[in-house]
Amino acid sequence: MKNSQITLLILSLFTLFACNQSKQGLSEAQMNAIVSKSAAKLLVLVANKDADSLTKVFAADATIYPPGEAGSKGMKAVQNWYKNAYDFGLCGIKYHDIKVYGSDEQIIETGSAEFISIITGTNDTVTIGDYNYLNVWSKKNDSTYVLKTQMWNEGASNQ
Repeated sequence: MKNSQITLLILSLFTLFACNQSKQGLSEAQMNAIVSKSAAKLLVLVANKDADSLTKVFAADATIYPPGEAGSKGMKAVQNWYKNAYDFGLCGIKYHDIKVYGSDEQIIETGSAEFISIITGTNDTVTIGDYNYLNVWSKKNDSTYVLKTQMWNEGASNQ
């Protein structure tokens, strides 16, 4: 009887240990890969000035904090901000110095970014703003990630 209890205890501890090991988070390389893939979709939509398709990368209840503005919540607010930014000349975003951290459920991406515009009558681009940014990517039930929060503040330097 004593041997079976010890065996049961050992099996229980082994199972508990194995379960805890499977809950380990994503590696930095895995988070970078997820963010790169997810952000690539966003950057294509921005370059194509496709605010209506932002539902592919933003959560329905996403919050956006544009530089110098109060936060706005919801897909309509996100789409409206991007439509206004396109009217202002936004045609692209370049991310720099990207760092990621978080977990399987939520990945936080930080860095600096340039908002890009095309010079009228040419194919040349100009930076219309340098920002520090924070993107919070949340995991959906289908294991894809969407932007839950997007925030910028002015003053980044990419020199």
